[in-house]
This record gives sequence, structure tokens and C-alpha cells, in this order.
Amino acid sequence: MIIPKEKQTELYRLTNPPTIAWPTVAVLLYVMGGVIAVDIAALTGVIPLWLGMILNVATMYPFFHVMHDSFHRAASSNVKINDWIGRLVLIAVGFHVNLGAARYSHMMHHRFVNGPNDPDHYFHGKWWTLPFRWMTMDYHYTWYNLTREDPRGRKVMIKTLPWSITMFGIYAVLIYMGYGWELLLLWYMPLRLALGLISFAVLWLPHIDGDEHGELAHIGAGTHVATTGDTLTAATTMRLGFEKILAPLLQWHNYHLIHHLWPTTPSYNHAKVWALLEPELRERDLRIQHDFDLIPVLHHGRASAVPAE
Repeated sequence: MIIPKEKQTELYRLTNPPTIAWPTVAVLLYVMGGVIAVDIAALTGVIPLWLGMILNVATMYPFFHVMHDSFHRAASSNVKINDWIGRLVLIAVGFHVNLGAARYSHMMHHRFVNGPNDPDHYFHGKWWTLPFRWMTMDYHYTWYNLTREDPRGRKVMIKTLPWSITMFGIYAVLIYMGYGWELLLLWYMPLRLALGLISFAVLWLPHIDGDEHGELAHIGAGTHVATTGDTLTAATTMRLGFEKILAPLLQWHNYHLIHHLWPTTPSYNHAKVWALLEPELRERDLRIQHDFDLIPVLHHGRASAVPAE
């Protein structure tokens, strides 16, 4: 895709991290402050534990934005600051692996998107398995890292051992001290539910299409061409309609294609990149989910490098 010269400067500004991505920092503070406030309120009896569980789903859900943007060095142009932003949000939600291990799995998704080695195939399957798949995102990625024939995967898992041992040690101490029920309701269950919502919104929804029978399927698995080696702009979807509602709910990944094309873009800039380059992108094949539709419509562009089937 050729970017007009008059748009290149603005595209560069939008798709590269600022010194500090303050909206991302604001989300980090919301997650950290929210989890602490809810836990204190529940542990002191101000609110019941079941309400604390529900509220912690809401406080934990946006952690993905912070973690994900730090994966791509989009939280800060300073690598150390960027990575600490990511680490802090993982601490806030009690994640059992460190930033490096989580980043590796996600980068394999970008490398192999929709292909046979894409780790995110896991999030697709029979409808009755989907909630379990979505809520076990972190366990799946750990298994993926350990079982791949790639020494880098095992290397990042070795490096995460001190982090993981510390986290599991904290869980064990809390259980030993008699806080097992509180740990279950205020941490484990909210995190599982938040991961389920995140997997649905970001890992499943933008990567589905209809197969030859009109059934939901992972793009590239019995659907029209759309792998990295085929039609890149049709490798994932754009969701157009109700953007003011869906953008915050989907953590700006209703414009998921923008992320795959320019991964270093701070997620909150996705809409601006789309607005800037919509005419050029519409020259290419696009999978567009309209409003609240699940199955996207494949719009054929005039300038596609490889015509879609």
C-alpha cells in the first residue's frame, strides 16, 4: 500500500510511541487503584466478597491494553519505562508469568497470524469449549512456549521462573494464612473472567469469519484467503459502527486491522490511523464487521496485491 506523501508525517506520529503514553498510564493507575480499593473494601467488610469479585472483573479487564501496548513498545519510547509499565500491570492482576514470556507468545501470533503455527488457533473451536478456552489464555500460552520447537520459547520460560515462583509463593502463603476463599473470589475468579472477556473481544472476535457452510471459523481455517502471505489487509477485521461505544469496550481493537498493520501504534490511536488512511485501505481487500455482526463482509479492493477468492 502506497502512503501519500502528505500523510506520511502524521502516520509516523500516530504509529510510533510517545515519550510516555499518558492514556495508557491512566489505564494502569485505574487497574492498580481499582484492584487495591476493591480488595480493601471487601477484606474490611465494606462490601461482600461476591460484589468484590464482580467489581474486580471491571478493574482487571483493561489490564490487557496496558500489557499489550507494552508488548509492542507502544507505552513509551523509553524501553525501560515501557517495560516497567507492563510489569506493574501484571503485578496488579497477579499474572503468573513475566512480561517477556507473555510478549513472546503474542509475537508468535503476529508472526504466524492465521497460519498453522499461530498460537491463537486455540481460542477457536466448538462453541461449548470457547468459554474454557478464553478463560485459560495464560495457561495456553505457557504450554505453547514450553512445547514449541523454538529455543527462544524455552528461554523466556526459564527467565520467568523467579517471577512465577514469587507469585505462586505469595498465593501459597495467603492460602496457608487462611485467605484461600478471599484469594479465589477477589483474584482467581475475577482474573479468569477478565481473561475470558479479553480473549473474546481481542483474540477471537477480530479473527473470525464464516466458513463455506456459513459457520463461524478462524480466518484462514476453511475460510477465504487471509494469511500474512496472502492478503494482509484481510488477515483480520475492522468493526465499523457504534465506534463511540465499542472502542472503549473492545479496548480500541474494533480497529484490529490497524494494529496488525502498524503494531507499534498506541491502541488509542487506532481510530485516528483509520480516519487518516481509510481511502487507501479501502483500495485493498478488507473484512468488515458491521455494527454488532459476527461474520464479516469481505470487501474487494481495486488495488489488492492478491485477489481474494
